[in-house]
Amino acid sequence: MSNAGSEGSGVAVTGLGLTGVFRDSLPCGLLVVDAADRVCWVNTAATRLLGGQPADWVGQPMESLPAPLVALLREPMPEGTEESGRDLEWEDPRWGRMICRATVAGLRTPGGERLRWLTLQDLRPLERVERELVRLDRLASIGTLAASVAHEIKNALVAIKTFVELAHSGEKPAELGEVALRELKRVESIILQMLRFTGAPRQQAGRVRLRDILEHSLRLVQEPLKLKAIRLERRYGTEQDWILGNEYQLEQAFVNLLINAVESMTTGGTLTLEIAPAGPSDPTPALREGPATGPLLRVTVADTGSGIAPENLPHVFEPFFTTKREGTGLGLAITRRIFEEHQAAVSVESRLHHGTAFHVLFPPAPSA
Repeated sequence: MSNAGSEGSGVAVTGLGLTGVFRDSLPCGLLVVDAADRVCWVNTAATRLLGGQPADWVGQPMESLPAPLVALLREPMPEGTEESGRDLEWEDPRWGRMICRATVAGLRTPGGERLRWLTLQDLRPLERVERELVRLDRLASIGTLAASVAHEIKNALVAIKTFVELAHSGEKPAELGEVALRELKRVESIILQMLRFTGAPRQQAGRVRLRDILEHSLRLVQEPLKLKAIRLERRYGTEQDWILGNEYQLEQAFVNLLINAVESMTTGGTLTLEIAPAGPSDPTPALREGPATGPLLRVTVADTGSGIAPENLPHVFEPFFTTKREGTGLGLAITRRIFEEHQAAVSVESRLHHGTAFHVLFPPAPSA
């Protein structure tokens, strides 16, 4: 990269006090473009994103910079104002993916020449830290889950071990045998649930309709609905209910919610399924990266059952937390994992003896 013309272009910034020490010591990237659209000053930190050395860039035309930076510098910039920071990224054929937060400001030199000042913050280290934090969080979750599994299986093995020891000595108490068999089934259930918790999807994600997912899920709870005479209310308030998802996994998640709802109700309760665009009162978590494709879609599964005690409400999605005598406590943990994999957010509200409602916010699928 030639630095022809660097001597003349550096004159514009001599009055700004941008010395060599200043250039080399700043942690953030700085780059100045003159009125002739040439780079007239650049510091060492900026070249970590641009490549090369500062001298390689001084005097170069602005168009030699990465395209996102050129586009930002070309935007109208009134003198004395500053553009709010933008996250930009580009592919460098030598260094790979670059990502930074860029801020541009307009100013004039003491000699009256108009300059544009570009500040660059390298976001790659932050991205690496975030990835590492996610990895550590997953490892911590796996450790907690493994400890819980070990505890549950150890408890089950106590009854099984006692029965085997008594049987070996010639005693075969029928009651303890039933307990041992029930504990074996519980261990089997825990292992099956763990496989579901960690298992990969059976198929790739595609465009699916939320109402179709709910209707397929309802088939698996038709009998208990009839036996308990539970009234079913459908409130499908939008035709635009397409999302990107794995049909099998989403059905599994909603079946878990439906089973919980049915089990919480006695004869004559009401189960409500609702699909609607998210409203202004709904939370707006960052569900997806990239531009929005439309309003979020809210799915609600509500019942008029026994409700959840306030002290239990913060723990309902924790692995192995359950208030059921025969429960494993993995159903809702699996459900939340599935929704999170679909960039959806699930929340719950409940009043003891008045019912429970699970709300799931999905990003809509792009137009076909």
